[in-house]
Amino acid sequence: MERMAMRAGAWRMAEPAVSPARSMPALERRELLALAALLLALPLVRAWIAEAGGFDLHFDEAQYWEWSRHLDWSYATKGPLLAWLIALSTALLGHGEWQVRLLGWLINDAFLLLLFLFARQLWNDRRAGWWALALGLTTPLYFPLGQVMTTDGVLFACWTWALWAAWRALYRAQPRAWYELGVAVGLGGLAKFSIGLLPAFLGLGLLLSAPGRRILYSRPPWMGALLALLLISPVLLWNAGHDWVMFQHERGHVLGVAESGGWRENLSDLLEFVAGQWLVLSPLVAVVLVRSLRRMPRLAEQRLLWGVSLAVLAFFLCKATVSKVQLNWPAPAYIGLLVLFAGQIAALERAWRRLLIAGMASSVLLLAVALFPGLIGLSLARAPFKDLRLWQEPVEIVAQQAQQAGAVQFLMVPSYHLAGAVAFYWPQRLPVYPVAANRRLSQHDFWPPITGEAGRTGVYVSTDNKLPDRLQHAFTACQVLPPVPASAGDGRVLRTLYAWRCTDYRPVAWPAPTTH
Repeated sequence: MERMAMRAGAWRMAEPAVSPARSMPALERRELLALAALLLALPLVRAWIAEAGGFDLHFDEAQYWEWSRHLDWSYATKGPLLAWLIALSTALLGHGEWQVRLLGWLINDAFLLLLFLFARQLWNDRRAGWWALALGLTTPLYFPLGQVMTTDGVLFACWTWALWAAWRALYRAQPRAWYELGVAVGLGGLAKFSIGLLPAFLGLGLLLSAPGRRILYSRPPWMGALLALLLISPVLLWNAGHDWVMFQHERGHVLGVAESGGWRENLSDLLEFVAGQWLVLSPLVAVVLVRSLRRMPRLAEQRLLWGVSLAVLAFFLCKATVSKVQLNWPAPAYIGLLVLFAGQIAALERAWRRLLIAGMASSVLLLAVALFPGLIGLSLARAPFKDLRLWQEPVEIVAQQAQQAGAVQFLMVPSYHLAGAVAFYWPQRLPVYPVAANRRLSQHDFWPPITGEAGRTGVYVSTDNKLPDRLQHAFTACQVLPPVPASAGDGRVLRTLYAWRCTDYRPVAWPAPTTH
Protein backbone atom coordinates (compact mmCIF):
# COMPACT_ATOMS: atom_id res chain seq x y z
CA MET A 1 0.00 0.00 0.00
CA GLU A 2 2.89 2.36 0.76
CA ARG A 3 4.31 1.66 -2.69
CA MET A 4 0.95 2.33 -4.31
CA ALA A 5 0.58 5.61 -2.45
CA MET A 6 4.05 6.88 -3.32
CA ARG A 7 3.53 6.17 -7.02
CA ALA A 8 0.57 8.54 -6.97
CA GLY A 9 2.91 11.52 -7.10
CA ALA A 10 3.91 10.60 -10.65
CA TRP A 11 0.32 10.54 -11.87
CA ARG A 12 -0.80 12.89 -14.59
CA MET A 13 -4.13 13.19 -16.34
CA ALA A 14 -3.92 11.13 -19.50
CA GLU A 15 -5.43 12.12 -22.83
CA PRO A 16 -9.13 12.53 -21.97
CA ALA A 17 -10.29 11.24 -25.30
CA VAL A 18 -13.82 9.92 -25.27
CA SER A 19 -14.04 6.15 -25.20
CA PRO A 20 -16.36 4.40 -27.63
CA ALA A 21 -19.94 5.00 -26.52
CA ARG A 22 -21.19 2.21 -24.30
CA SER A 23 -24.52 2.29 -22.60
CA MET A 24 -24.86 0.90 -19.12
CA PRO A 25 -26.28 -2.64 -19.15
CA ALA A 26 -30.01 -2.43 -18.57
CA LEU A 27 -31.20 -3.62 -15.18
CA GLU A 28 -33.22 -6.78 -15.61
CA ARG A 29 -36.42 -7.06 -13.62
CA ARG A 30 -34.88 -9.68 -11.33
CA GLU A 31 -31.82 -7.50 -10.71
CA LEU A 32 -33.94 -4.44 -10.05
CA LEU A 33 -36.08 -6.28 -7.52
CA ALA A 34 -33.01 -7.71 -5.76
CA LEU A 35 -31.35 -4.29 -5.59
CA ALA A 36 -34.52 -2.60 -4.31
CA ALA A 37 -35.09 -5.32 -1.71
CA LEU A 38 -31.52 -5.02 -0.45
CA LEU A 39 -31.59 -1.24 -0.18
CA LEU A 40 -34.97 -1.28 1.56
CA ALA A 41 -33.88 -4.00 3.97
CA LEU A 42 -30.58 -2.40 4.97
CA PRO A 43 -32.04 0.44 7.11
CA LEU A 44 -34.22 -2.14 8.88
CA VAL A 45 -31.17 -4.32 9.51
CA ARG A 46 -29.26 -1.32 10.84
CA ALA A 47 -32.17 -0.42 13.14
CA TRP A 48 -32.18 -3.97 14.46
CA ILE A 49 -28.40 -3.91 15.02
CA ALA A 50 -28.67 -0.64 16.93
CA GLU A 51 -31.48 -1.98 19.12
CA ALA A 52 -30.16 -5.51 19.67
CA GLY A 53 -26.60 -4.32 20.19
CA GLY A 54 -27.64 -1.66 22.70
CA PHE A 55 -25.98 1.18 20.78
CA ASP A 56 -26.63 4.64 22.15
CA LEU A 57 -25.54 7.77 20.30
CA HIS A 58 -21.86 8.32 19.58
CA PHE A 59 -20.62 11.67 20.91
CA ASP A 60 -20.38 12.98 17.32
CA GLU A 61 -24.02 12.06 16.66
CA ALA A 62 -25.08 13.67 19.93
CA GLN A 63 -23.10 16.77 19.03
CA TYR A 64 -24.85 17.05 15.65
CA TRP A 65 -28.19 16.55 17.41
CA GLU A 66 -27.30 19.48 19.70
CA TRP A 67 -26.55 21.56 16.62
CA SER A 68 -29.96 20.64 15.20
CA ARG A 69 -31.55 22.42 18.17
CA HIS A 70 -29.72 25.63 17.15
CA LEU A 71 -30.06 25.69 13.36
CA ASP A 72 -27.50 27.88 11.64
CA TRP A 73 -25.69 28.28 8.31
CA SER A 74 -22.57 26.55 9.64
CA TYR A 75 -20.88 25.42 12.82
CA ALA A 76 -17.47 25.62 14.43
CA THR A 77 -16.00 22.40 13.04
CA LYS A 78 -18.34 21.18 10.26
CA GLY A 79 -20.91 22.41 7.81
CA PRO A 80 -24.63 22.49 8.58
CA LEU A 81 -25.96 19.59 6.50
CA LEU A 82 -26.15 16.96 9.26
CA ALA A 83 -27.79 19.37 11.68
CA TRP A 84 -30.39 20.25 9.05
CA LEU A 85 -31.08 16.58 8.30
CA ILE A 86 -31.39 15.64 11.98
CA ALA A 87 -33.69 18.61 12.60
CA LEU A 88 -35.90 17.39 9.75
CA SER A 89 -36.07 13.75 10.84
CA THR A 90 -36.62 14.49 14.53
CA ALA A 91 -39.27 17.13 13.75
CA LEU A 92 -41.18 14.57 11.70
CA LEU A 93 -40.54 11.42 13.73
CA GLY A 94 -39.79 12.50 17.28
CA HIS A 95 -36.89 12.14 19.71
CA GLY A 96 -34.75 9.01 19.70
CA GLU A 97 -31.65 7.31 18.35
CA TRP A 98 -33.19 5.84 15.19
CA GLN A 99 -34.77 9.19 14.36
CA VAL A 100 -31.34 10.81 14.50
CA ARG A 101 -29.79 8.07 12.36
CA LEU A 102 -32.52 7.32 9.81
CA LEU A 103 -31.41 9.75 7.10
CA GLY A 104 -27.81 8.64 7.63
CA TRP A 105 -28.87 5.06 6.89
CA LEU A 106 -30.63 6.21 3.72
CA ILE A 107 -27.54 8.17 2.67
CA ASN A 108 -25.51 4.98 3.09
CA ASP A 109 -27.99 3.30 0.76
CA ALA A 110 -27.32 6.06 -1.76
CA PHE A 111 -23.58 5.46 -1.44
CA LEU A 112 -23.97 1.74 -2.18
CA LEU A 113 -26.29 2.45 -5.12
CA LEU A 114 -23.84 4.93 -6.63
CA LEU A 115 -20.98 2.46 -6.14
CA PHE A 116 -23.06 -0.19 -7.91
CA LEU A 117 -23.98 2.03 -10.87
CA PHE A 118 -20.49 3.49 -11.26
CA ALA A 119 -18.75 0.09 -11.43
CA ARG A 120 -21.44 -1.28 -13.70
CA GLN A 121 -21.02 1.53 -16.23
CA LEU A 122 -17.22 1.74 -16.03
CA TRP A 123 -16.82 -1.95 -16.80
CA ASN A 124 -20.00 -2.37 -18.88
CA ASP A 125 -20.58 -5.47 -16.79
CA ARG A 126 -23.41 -6.44 -14.45
CA ARG A 127 -21.07 -8.52 -12.29
CA ALA A 128 -18.80 -5.53 -11.62
CA GLY A 129 -21.71 -3.60 -10.13
CA TRP A 130 -22.64 -6.42 -7.77
CA TRP A 131 -19.04 -7.00 -6.73
CA ALA A 132 -18.63 -3.28 -5.97
CA LEU A 133 -21.79 -3.31 -3.88
CA ALA A 134 -20.61 -6.44 -2.02
CA LEU A 135 -17.25 -4.82 -1.29
CA GLY A 136 -18.96 -1.67 -0.02
CA LEU A 137 -21.15 -3.77 2.27
CA THR A 138 -18.44 -6.03 3.70
CA THR A 139 -15.44 -3.72 3.98
CA PRO A 140 -14.95 -3.01 7.72
CA LEU A 141 -14.18 0.62 6.92
CA TYR A 142 -17.59 1.43 5.45
CA PHE A 143 -20.23 -0.67 7.19
CA PRO A 144 -19.71 0.59 10.78
CA LEU A 145 -19.52 4.21 9.59
CA GLY A 146 -22.81 3.69 7.78
CA GLN A 147 -24.36 2.53 11.05
CA VAL A 148 -24.16 5.99 12.63
CA MET A 149 -25.10 9.52 11.59
CA THR A 150 -21.76 11.14 10.83
CA THR A 151 -20.29 13.38 8.16
CA ASP A 152 -18.43 10.39 6.69
CA GLY A 153 -21.65 8.92 5.29
CA VAL A 154 -22.39 12.10 3.33
CA LEU A 155 -18.74 12.30 2.27
CA PHE A 156 -18.73 8.76 0.85
CA ALA A 157 -21.94 9.28 -1.15
CA CYS A 158 -20.91 12.67 -2.51
CA TRP A 159 -17.36 11.54 -3.28
CA THR A 160 -18.65 8.55 -5.28
CA TRP A 161 -21.08 10.75 -7.19
CA ALA A 162 -18.42 13.41 -7.86
CA LEU A 163 -15.84 10.87 -9.08
CA TRP A 164 -18.41 9.18 -11.32
CA ALA A 165 -19.44 12.56 -12.72
CA ALA A 166 -15.81 13.52 -13.41
CA TRP A 167 -15.26 10.22 -15.23
CA ARG A 168 -18.39 10.72 -17.38
CA ALA A 169 -17.45 14.34 -18.13
CA LEU A 170 -13.97 13.35 -19.32
CA TYR A 171 -14.54 9.99 -20.96
CA ARG A 172 -18.21 9.80 -21.91
CA ALA A 173 -18.65 13.20 -23.57
CA GLN A 174 -21.15 14.39 -20.96
CA PRO A 175 -20.28 18.06 -20.34
CA ARG A 176 -23.29 18.42 -18.03
CA ALA A 177 -21.62 15.93 -15.72
CA TRP A 178 -19.34 18.82 -14.69
CA TYR A 179 -22.43 20.38 -13.12
CA GLU A 180 -23.13 17.14 -11.27
CA LEU A 181 -19.54 17.21 -10.03
CA GLY A 182 -20.07 20.72 -8.70
CA VAL A 183 -23.32 19.80 -6.94
CA ALA A 184 -21.77 16.68 -5.40
CA VAL A 185 -18.72 18.59 -4.13
CA GLY A 186 -20.91 21.43 -2.85
CA LEU A 187 -23.25 19.12 -0.95
CA GLY A 188 -20.30 17.16 0.41
CA GLY A 189 -18.70 20.42 1.54
CA LEU A 190 -21.80 21.21 3.58
CA ALA A 191 -20.86 18.16 5.64
CA LYS A 192 -17.08 17.72 5.47
CA PHE A 193 -14.49 19.89 3.76
CA SER A 194 -12.16 17.00 2.98
CA ILE A 195 -14.20 16.39 -0.18
CA GLY A 196 -12.17 19.30 -1.55
CA LEU A 197 -9.26 16.89 -2.02
CA LEU A 198 -11.10 15.32 -4.97
CA PRO A 199 -11.42 18.45 -7.16
CA ALA A 200 -7.97 19.59 -6.00
CA PHE A 201 -6.19 16.47 -7.28
CA LEU A 202 -8.47 16.25 -10.32
CA GLY A 203 -7.60 19.84 -11.22
CA LEU A 204 -3.91 19.15 -10.67
CA GLY A 205 -4.10 16.19 -13.02
CA LEU A 206 -5.72 18.33 -15.70
CA LEU A 207 -3.09 21.06 -15.32
CA LEU A 208 -0.26 18.55 -15.79
CA SER A 209 -1.31 17.60 -19.30
CA ALA A 210 -1.92 19.65 -22.44
CA PRO A 211 -5.29 17.97 -23.20
CA GLY A 212 -6.34 18.60 -19.61
CA ARG A 213 -5.41 22.28 -19.84
CA ARG A 214 -7.53 22.57 -22.99
CA ILE A 215 -10.50 21.23 -21.03
CA LEU A 216 -9.96 23.91 -18.41
CA TYR A 217 -10.35 26.55 -21.13
CA SER A 218 -13.97 25.42 -21.64
CA ARG A 219 -16.98 26.65 -19.67
CA PRO A 220 -18.51 23.48 -18.09
CA PRO A 221 -15.74 22.77 -15.52
CA TRP A 222 -15.90 26.33 -14.25
CA MET A 223 -19.69 26.31 -14.14
CA GLY A 224 -19.43 23.17 -12.03
CA ALA A 225 -16.95 24.94 -9.75
CA LEU A 226 -19.35 27.89 -9.48
CA LEU A 227 -22.19 25.55 -8.46
CA ALA A 228 -19.99 24.04 -5.76
CA LEU A 229 -19.08 27.51 -4.52
CA LEU A 230 -22.72 28.60 -4.41
CA LEU A 231 -23.70 25.52 -2.41
CA ILE A 232 -21.00 26.00 0.20
CA SER A 233 -21.46 29.79 0.33
CA PRO A 234 -23.51 29.57 3.59
CA VAL A 235 -20.47 27.98 5.25
CA LEU A 236 -18.14 30.64 3.88
CA LEU A 237 -20.39 33.53 4.87
CA TRP A 238 -20.92 32.16 8.38
CA ASN A 239 -17.19 31.67 8.87
CA ALA A 240 -16.43 35.14 7.55
CA GLY A 241 -18.51 36.48 10.42
CA HIS A 242 -16.95 34.15 13.01
CA ASP A 243 -13.19 34.62 12.57
CA TRP A 244 -12.97 31.73 10.03
CA VAL A 245 -13.14 29.31 12.93
CA MET A 246 -13.80 26.20 10.82
CA PHE A 247 -10.78 26.93 8.65
CA GLN A 248 -8.60 27.28 11.73
CA HIS A 249 -9.92 23.88 12.84
CA GLU A 250 -9.24 22.33 9.41
CA ARG A 251 -5.83 23.98 9.26
CA GLY A 252 -4.89 22.09 12.39
CA HIS A 253 -5.97 18.83 10.73
CA VAL A 254 -4.11 19.52 7.49
CA LEU A 255 -0.86 20.78 8.95
CA GLY A 256 -0.62 19.24 12.37
CA VAL A 257 3.08 20.13 12.44
CA ALA A 258 3.08 22.92 15.00
CA GLU A 259 2.10 20.58 17.80
CA SER A 260 4.28 17.77 16.51
CA GLY A 261 7.93 17.13 17.14
CA GLY A 262 8.52 15.81 13.61
CA TRP A 263 8.47 12.46 11.88
CA ARG A 264 10.64 10.66 14.42
CA GLU A 265 8.21 11.39 17.23
CA ASN A 266 5.33 10.36 14.97
CA LEU A 267 6.86 7.10 13.79
CA SER A 268 4.56 5.01 15.97
CA ASP A 269 1.52 6.90 14.68
CA LEU A 270 2.73 6.37 11.12
CA LEU A 271 3.16 2.64 11.61
CA GLU A 272 -0.24 2.46 13.29
CA PHE A 273 -1.77 4.30 10.33
CA VAL A 274 -0.23 2.01 7.71
CA ALA A 275 -1.14 -1.17 9.61
CA GLY A 276 -4.60 0.19 10.32
CA GLN A 277 -5.35 0.73 6.64
CA TRP A 278 -4.82 -2.98 5.98
CA LEU A 279 -7.13 -3.85 8.84
CA VAL A 280 -9.96 -1.51 7.88
CA LEU A 281 -9.92 -2.88 4.33
CA SER A 282 -9.77 -6.45 5.69
CA PRO A 283 -6.26 -7.94 5.39
CA LEU A 284 -7.11 -10.71 2.90
CA VAL A 285 -9.17 -8.38 0.70
CA ALA A 286 -6.38 -5.80 0.82
CA VAL A 287 -3.82 -8.38 -0.36
CA VAL A 288 -5.91 -9.30 -3.40
CA LEU A 289 -6.76 -5.66 -4.15
CA VAL A 290 -3.12 -4.53 -4.03
CA ARG A 291 -2.08 -7.44 -6.24
CA SER A 292 -4.72 -6.51 -8.81
CA LEU A 293 -4.09 -2.75 -8.79
CA ARG A 294 -0.35 -2.58 -8.18
CA ARG A 295 0.30 -1.47 -11.78
CA MET A 296 -1.04 1.64 -13.42
CA PRO A 297 -4.06 0.73 -15.60
CA ARG A 298 -3.59 0.75 -19.36
CA LEU A 299 -6.78 2.64 -20.16
CA ALA A 300 -6.81 6.37 -19.50
CA GLU A 301 -10.32 6.33 -18.03
CA GLN A 302 -9.19 3.82 -15.40
CA ARG A 303 -6.03 5.79 -14.68
CA LEU A 304 -8.24 8.68 -13.59
CA LEU A 305 -9.64 6.64 -10.70
CA TRP A 306 -6.29 5.03 -9.93
CA GLY A 307 -4.40 8.32 -9.94
CA VAL A 308 -6.83 10.41 -7.91
CA SER A 309 -7.24 7.64 -5.33
CA LEU A 310 -3.52 7.12 -4.84
CA ALA A 311 -2.88 10.86 -4.74
CA VAL A 312 -5.33 11.17 -1.83
CA LEU A 313 -3.71 8.18 -0.11
CA ALA A 314 -0.27 9.73 -0.61
CA PHE A 315 -1.53 12.97 0.93
CA PHE A 316 -2.64 11.21 4.11
CA LEU A 317 0.49 9.06 4.19
CA CYS A 318 2.66 12.19 4.10
CA LYS A 319 0.52 13.81 6.78
CA ALA A 320 0.87 10.72 8.96
CA THR A 321 4.65 11.25 9.04
CA VAL A 322 4.22 14.50 10.98
CA SER A 323 0.94 14.16 12.90
CA LYS A 324 -1.82 11.79 13.93
CA VAL A 325 -4.18 10.64 11.16
CA GLN A 326 -7.41 8.89 12.09
CA LEU A 327 -8.01 5.58 10.34
CA ASN A 328 -11.19 6.79 8.63
CA TRP A 329 -9.75 9.96 7.08
CA PRO A 330 -8.37 8.28 3.91
CA ALA A 331 -11.60 6.25 3.45
CA PRO A 332 -12.79 8.16 0.33
CA ALA A 333 -9.55 7.24 -1.46
CA TYR A 334 -10.56 3.58 -1.54
CA ILE A 335 -13.84 4.23 -3.37
CA GLY A 336 -12.20 4.60 -6.78
CA LEU A 337 -9.95 1.61 -6.09
CA LEU A 338 -12.96 -0.57 -5.16
CA VAL A 339 -14.68 0.40 -8.43
CA LEU A 340 -11.55 -0.56 -10.37
CA PHE A 341 -11.11 -3.76 -8.40
CA ALA A 342 -14.74 -4.82 -8.83
CA GLY A 343 -14.33 -5.20 -12.59
CA GLN A 344 -11.27 -7.42 -12.27
CA ILE A 345 -12.64 -9.94 -9.81
CA ALA A 346 -14.36 -12.14 -12.40
CA ALA A 347 -11.03 -12.59 -14.21
CA LEU A 348 -9.06 -13.54 -11.09
CA GLU A 349 -7.56 -16.98 -10.84
CA ARG A 350 -9.70 -19.32 -8.79
CA ALA A 351 -7.32 -19.37 -5.84
CA TRP A 352 -7.20 -15.57 -5.62
CA ARG A 353 -10.97 -15.29 -5.94
CA ARG A 354 -11.39 -17.81 -3.14
CA LEU A 355 -8.98 -15.79 -1.01
CA LEU A 356 -11.05 -12.68 -1.70
CA ILE A 357 -14.30 -14.39 -0.77
CA ALA A 358 -12.66 -15.74 2.39
CA GLY A 359 -11.54 -12.20 3.22
CA MET A 360 -15.03 -10.79 2.72
CA ALA A 361 -16.54 -13.60 4.84
CA SER A 362 -13.99 -13.01 7.61
CA SER A 363 -14.83 -9.30 7.54
CA VAL A 364 -18.51 -10.07 8.09
CA LEU A 365 -17.62 -12.43 10.93
CA LEU A 366 -15.33 -9.90 12.61
CA LEU A 367 -17.94 -7.18 12.27
CA ALA A 368 -20.55 -9.47 13.81
CA VAL A 369 -18.25 -10.11 16.78
CA ALA A 370 -17.44 -6.40 17.11
CA LEU A 371 -21.12 -5.48 17.09
CA PHE A 372 -22.20 -8.40 19.30
CA PRO A 373 -19.20 -9.31 21.51
CA GLY A 374 -21.37 -11.63 23.58
CA LEU A 375 -21.20 -14.12 20.69
CA ILE A 376 -17.71 -15.05 21.89
CA GLY A 377 -18.20 -14.19 25.55
CA LEU A 378 -16.35 -10.87 25.34
CA SER A 379 -17.34 -8.28 27.94
CA LEU A 380 -18.85 -5.03 26.71
CA ALA A 381 -16.25 -3.25 28.84
CA ARG A 382 -13.49 -4.66 26.60
CA ALA A 383 -15.32 -4.75 23.30
CA PRO A 384 -15.07 -2.45 20.29
CA PHE A 385 -17.62 0.38 20.14
CA LYS A 386 -17.94 0.43 23.94
CA ASP A 387 -18.18 4.24 23.80
CA LEU A 388 -21.56 3.83 22.07
CA ARG A 389 -23.05 1.76 24.86
CA LEU A 390 -24.66 2.36 28.26
CA TRP A 391 -25.28 6.10 28.27
CA GLN A 392 -29.05 6.42 28.52
CA GLU A 393 -29.74 4.63 31.81
CA PRO A 394 -26.85 6.19 33.81
CA VAL A 395 -27.76 9.71 32.63
CA GLU A 396 -31.41 9.14 33.52
CA ILE A 397 -30.40 7.92 37.01
CA VAL A 398 -28.26 11.03 37.54
CA ALA A 399 -31.21 13.18 36.46
CA GLN A 400 -33.55 11.38 38.87
CA GLN A 401 -31.12 11.88 41.75
CA ALA A 402 -30.60 15.56 40.96
CA GLN A 403 -34.30 16.34 40.67
CA GLN A 404 -35.26 14.73 43.97
CA ALA A 405 -34.18 17.93 45.72
CA GLY A 406 -35.96 20.23 43.27
CA ALA A 407 -35.93 21.50 39.72
CA VAL A 408 -32.76 21.74 37.65
CA GLN A 409 -32.45 24.49 35.03
CA PHE A 410 -29.14 23.74 33.26
CA LEU A 411 -26.28 21.26 32.93
CA MET A 412 -22.50 21.54 33.00
CA VAL A 413 -19.82 19.17 31.68
CA PRO A 414 -16.02 19.24 31.31
CA SER A 415 -15.99 18.95 27.49
CA TYR A 416 -18.16 18.94 24.39
CA HIS A 417 -17.60 15.16 24.07
CA LEU A 418 -19.79 14.59 27.11
CA ALA A 419 -22.17 17.49 26.47
CA GLY A 420 -24.18 15.87 23.70
CA ALA A 421 -24.79 12.54 25.44
CA VAL A 422 -25.86 14.19 28.70
CA ALA A 423 -28.15 16.65 26.90
CA PHE A 424 -29.70 13.97 24.65
CA TYR A 425 -30.49 11.47 27.40
CA TRP A 426 -31.48 13.93 30.13
CA PRO A 427 -35.28 13.61 30.47
CA GLN A 428 -35.82 17.35 29.91
CA ARG A 429 -34.32 19.48 27.16
CA LEU A 430 -31.90 21.67 29.14
CA PRO A 431 -28.99 23.87 27.99
CA VAL A 432 -25.56 22.37 28.62
CA TYR A 433 -22.29 24.25 29.10
CA PRO A 434 -18.69 22.93 28.89
CA VAL A 435 -16.92 24.69 31.78
CA ALA A 436 -13.51 23.01 32.18
CA ALA A 437 -10.17 24.73 31.71
CA ASN A 438 -7.84 23.65 28.87
CA ARG A 439 -10.77 22.68 26.68
CA ARG A 440 -11.14 22.76 22.94
CA LEU A 441 -13.27 25.43 21.25
CA SER A 442 -16.69 24.05 20.30
CA GLN A 443 -20.02 25.26 19.03
CA HIS A 444 -21.09 25.96 22.63
CA ASP A 445 -18.77 28.98 22.55
CA PHE A 446 -21.02 30.57 19.91
CA TRP A 447 -24.26 30.09 21.83
CA PRO A 448 -25.55 32.16 24.79
CA PRO A 449 -23.07 31.84 27.68
CA ILE A 450 -23.66 30.43 31.12
CA THR A 451 -23.91 33.95 32.57
CA GLY A 452 -27.61 33.88 31.72
CA GLU A 453 -28.15 31.17 34.35
CA ALA A 454 -27.46 33.51 37.31
CA GLY A 455 -29.36 32.46 40.43
CA ARG A 456 -30.37 29.10 38.99
CA THR A 457 -29.61 25.49 39.86
CA GLY A 458 -27.38 23.38 37.64
CA VAL A 459 -25.87 19.89 37.63
CA TYR A 460 -22.24 19.22 36.79
CA VAL A 461 -21.70 15.77 35.23
CA SER A 462 -18.28 14.24 34.62
CA THR A 463 -16.48 10.92 34.29
CA ASP A 464 -13.85 12.26 36.71
CA ASN A 465 -14.50 12.22 40.45
CA LYS A 466 -13.41 15.81 41.05
CA LEU A 467 -15.38 19.03 41.12
CA PRO A 468 -13.29 21.88 39.63
CA ASP A 469 -12.34 24.57 42.15
CA ARG A 470 -13.68 27.35 39.94
CA LEU A 471 -17.06 25.60 39.85
CA GLN A 472 -17.24 25.44 43.63
CA HIS A 473 -16.71 29.20 43.84
CA ALA A 474 -19.42 29.85 41.25
CA PHE A 475 -22.26 28.48 43.40
CA THR A 476 -23.56 28.99 46.90
CA ALA A 477 -23.40 25.23 47.49
CA CYS A 478 -22.70 22.04 45.53
CA GLN A 479 -24.14 18.73 46.75
CA VAL A 480 -22.36 15.58 45.64
CA LEU A 481 -24.67 12.94 44.18
CA PRO A 482 -24.08 9.17 44.36
CA PRO A 483 -21.83 7.96 41.50
CA VAL A 484 -23.59 6.00 38.77
CA PRO A 485 -21.57 3.20 37.11
CA ALA A 486 -22.36 2.07 33.58
CA SER A 487 -22.13 -1.66 34.23
CA ALA A 488 -22.07 -4.39 31.63
CA GLY A 489 -24.05 -7.58 32.16
CA ASP A 490 -21.02 -9.32 33.66
CA GLY A 491 -20.53 -6.58 36.26
CA ARG A 492 -17.59 -4.88 34.56
CA VAL A 493 -17.79 -1.08 34.49
CA LEU A 494 -17.45 0.84 31.21
CA ARG A 495 -17.41 4.22 32.93
CA THR A 496 -18.79 5.96 35.99
CA LEU A 497 -20.75 9.21 35.97
CA TYR A 498 -20.08 11.58 38.85
CA ALA A 499 -22.41 14.50 39.44
CA TRP A 500 -22.94 17.51 41.74
CA ARG A 501 -26.14 19.48 42.17
CA CYS A 502 -25.12 23.14 42.50
CA THR A 503 -27.49 25.92 43.62
CA ASP A 504 -27.57 29.69 43.09
CA TYR A 505 -25.12 30.26 40.24
CA ARG A 506 -22.98 33.38 40.62
CA PRO A 507 -21.32 34.37 37.31
CA VAL A 508 -17.55 34.05 37.29
CA ALA A 509 -14.91 34.43 34.57
CA TRP A 510 -14.35 31.11 32.81
CA PRO A 511 -11.11 30.31 30.95
CA ALA A 512 -11.25 30.72 27.18
CA PRO A 513 -10.76 27.63 24.98
CA THR A 514 -7.09 26.83 24.45
CA THR A 515 -7.24 25.00 21.08
CA HIS A 516 -9.35 24.66 17.95
